[in-house]
Parts: sequence; structure tokens; C-alpha cells
Amino acid sequence: MSYSIPDFSEQQVSTVQQMIDARYKEDIELQLADSEVQTDSTILDTIVCPTLFWNARECNFVIMRTGEDQYRAQYFYTPHDQYPTQQSYFTEIEDCAAAVLREQSDYEREAEGVKHDATTAVDIN
Repeated sequence: MSYSIPDFSEQQVSTVQQMIDARYKEDIELQLADSEVQTDSTILDTIVCPTLFWNARECNFVIMRTGEDQYRAQYFYTPHDQYPTQQSYFTEIEDCAAAVLREQSDYEREAEGVKHDATTAVDIN
């Protein structure tokens, strides 16, 4: 069965752009693209999905619209160094964007040696 996935609305693009702006506090260009996505691991066929792409701090991000109200995201540094969000699919683009931004931020901090759930005690004498 073949069906067309709707493009992102102007409101959706604007919402994601605002979230990116708030996260990075600098101009990050959000680009519209298409991705070939395998939406079912048991089927080899791919479908073309509308995609939002941006690059920040040497990391690439994508949000793919895989259905009417279905989104998934990942971030990657190289084609061989890719990270999906912990949740496979989202029904709200805001939740999807927040998850990929948060998870990449956690990864970045952990790579720098700071655990996101760690606390630091200071010995005061």
C-alpha cells in the first residue's frame, strides 16, 4: 500500500525552530529535506518521509515525519555514529524535538565527563 505523508506545516517548522533557538541561543538553520526510511524492520521497503534537518555543535539532527501524526528523530556525528531517541515514535512534534535535543544534550555532557543525574558534594571546612 502506498500513501503520501504530509509535509511539515509552517507552524510545526516554526515550533521546532523556536526550540532550537532556545537551546542554542544562536542562529541555527533548519532545513527541509526528504529521507528514505524503513518504517518496519520486517519489511525491506523504504518510504520517502518529510524531514527536518539541522546541524549544531558538530552534530546533525533529523526529525522525520513517518505518518499523519507520527514522528521519529535521531542525532548523529558521522554516518556510523548515529543515536535514535529512547522512544521510537512520537505523536506530537514538540515531544519529538524536545526528546532529541534533551538526549543529545545528555550525551554531550556525559562525553565531557558529567553525568546528567550526578550530584556533586562540596567539603566545606
